[in-house]
Amino acid sequence: MMRRSFCNWVLIFLSLALPLTVQGQVRKGVGLTLANHTGSILKHSSELTFTPPPVTSGLEVSLTRRSYGKKDWEAWTNYPVFGINAIWLNLGSMQLGHAFAIYPFVDVPLFQRESWRAYAQIGSGLAWLTEHYDRIHNPLYNAIGSNLNNSAAVRFHADYRITPQWWLTGGFSFTHFSNGQAQAPNYGINVVGGMIGAQWIPKPLDKSDFLPPREPNIPNKRWGISANMNLAFREYFAFGGPRYPVYIGGISGLYQFSRTNRFYAGLEYEFNKGIYTFSKLNWEFEGDNARRWAASRLMVFIADEFMFGNWSMMIQAGTYVGNFGFLIPFPVYNKLALRYYLPYVAKTRSRVFGVLTLKSHIITAEYISLGMGVTFD
Repeated sequence: MMRRSFCNWVLIFLSLALPLTVQGQVRKGVGLTLANHTGSILKHSSELTFTPPPVTSGLEVSLTRRSYGKKDWEAWTNYPVFGINAIWLNLGSMQLGHAFAIYPFVDVPLFQRESWRAYAQIGSGLAWLTEHYDRIHNPLYNAIGSNLNNSAAVRFHADYRITPQWWLTGGFSFTHFSNGQAQAPNYGINVVGGMIGAQWIPKPLDKSDFLPPREPNIPNKRWGISANMNLAFREYFAFGGPRYPVYIGGISGLYQFSRTNRFYAGLEYEFNKGIYTFSKLNWEFEGDNARRWAASRLMVFIADEFMFGNWSMMIQAGTYVGNFGFLIPFPVYNKLALRYYLPYVAKTRSRVFGVLTLKSHIITAEYISLGMGVTFD
């Protein structure tokens, strides 16, 4: 089975590489990477009822494009690398099965030398897990309750140049699979390990190809405000039970360090219909007003946003305030958000954005939400 899977991925790699052999059709800076992953599943919660296998392994194929300053923000962010990654992981046992994922990512340069370069990579997309919780056939696998999941990946890797076209790559990898509590159970799967592979760049960029920015990385306005509304759905208490909406709203002030980096501080509010229903059915609180307060959460947060043109990535951390929220799993939460900004509204400094957000408590996901908002900057 492992040999067959390996051969299949080699065939995929070769089928992707074949069009690149016609170098006249390849843009400069486009590359193809094949890498091996070896690691293990991190047992991050005592509630997990299975024993993680000692080893997980797999392969990934990445198609990448190095930016070179065609737009000013590429130079401002030190010419990052953008790509699409397809990954297969054998989670180590028949009980856990296999994971397949595909997601876009960005490689942010940490340092670059003549023959060495290092990157921090982050990406997020869709994953399909071949096995999940089943109360009859797989009752101990309580980490994942669905086949379709979100995949989030963090990499720190260093590349060494062998020839102008070929590079060796290796480093640390962390991959998270979760459905954001859309289907219980959902403690999530966290795979920690190392990666090693090779990258082929048929037409590498030269130093002369990199364009300097035409404008300084200084914002037109330092201060601004932002507001957003999101919606998530969570399955509660009974496996295969109903899904309840979570309504989220937030407002914050922002300070722009540069055109590519912003700092936020603000307030968020959540109303969790599942907790409201649970407290009503179990008579945890007397009166509708008390139940609504129990289902409410008020949070304060700080966040840092990294801008890549119209796209951005936001890392957020916060805590709950007040003494009224019920069933709060942990006093501190974190969020990873991907935003896409529309052009500025005419004669204003406002921009509408769409946002996809993953909320977690440490490394246990609470929900995945979709929403929209507006900034005035």
